Amino acid sequence: MQVKKRRRPGMLKKAPSRLGERKGAASTKLAISFEDGLAARVRRAARDETAGNVSAWLAQAAHERLRLQAGRALLKEYEAANGAITDEEIGQVERQWPRD
Repeated sequence: MQVKKRRRPGMLKKAPSRLGERKGAASTKLAISFEDGLAARVRRAARDETAGNVSAWLAQAAHERLRLQAGRALLKEYEAANGAITDEEIGQVERQWPRD
């Protein structure tokens, strides 16, 4: 016999996931403080990019920052094993994948 869980009256359903978060992923509330000008800029960016959801905007920014840190760590590891990347090697890459 399968037992269904019932929600108590007044309990809210979990908000739908945003920005590629896994459905049902746990979240932790953080309290943060910003200098006034930066706070205003974050709110404007969140309004423009995530319909005003500052938490979603900050989560996306954190994901991007962590991805950059991982890339830097990978580059450092590569250079430790293979030597520093030379200007010539950078030039080869830039010729193969020019920037717009």
